[in-house]
Amino acid sequence: MEPAIPVLCICGPSAAGKTTFAAALVDHFRGRGRSPLTVACDDYYRSDWTPHPLFGYDTVEAIDTDALRSDLEAARSGRAASLRLYDMRSRTVGRRVIDGAYDLVVLEGSYGPQDLIQGFPFDGLIYLEESLPVRLVRRLSRDVRHRHRSPRYVIRQMLREMLPGELRFIRPLREHADLVVRDPQHGITAVGRLIGDS
Repeated sequence: MEPAIPVLCICGPSAAGKTTFAAALVDHFRGRGRSPLTVACDDYYRSDWTPHPLFGYDTVEAIDTDALRSDLEAARSGRAASLRLYDMRSRTVGRRVIDGAYDLVVLEGSYGPQDLIQGFPFDGLIYLEESLPVRLVRRLSRDVRHRHRSPRYVIRQMLREMLPGELRFIRPLREHADLVVRDPQHGITAVGRLIGDS
């Protein structure tokens, strides 16, 4: 029986730098001869989701955790040939083909890890922290530029849905973290040590 492929989970609040950190981590491991596969929790949003009256899309319920768990289990066993893909603009679901072999899985996202931490065997749960002002500026920039949302919509959504969702669902993940990262540069090395691959 083949050994399970290690799965690292990068979590934390919105715009904390999870995607950037995950990309840097992938580059770090590639530089050491590894072949990482990235999985984004954002690709597991439900296409038929009616926004929650308080949290909108900033809730665990908006994520199809069964589909996420299924894809992660297939990836962990080396059987995954494709992964779910979600279009934020049209809110439609598709699949993306996995090109080539992989020997490490890097999952990143704010919503999704909550339903996995009690039963999925992560090899490391890494929580990213960043100040609220920096995160608000990043989210505003990202959502206006890449998701084509108006600044007014983004600010309203952050205040009414994002912050309450973070307090309720994301902040508790910190208590389960194997590593809390405040400095991404040092965090990369610490993650390498965490799985014995620094």
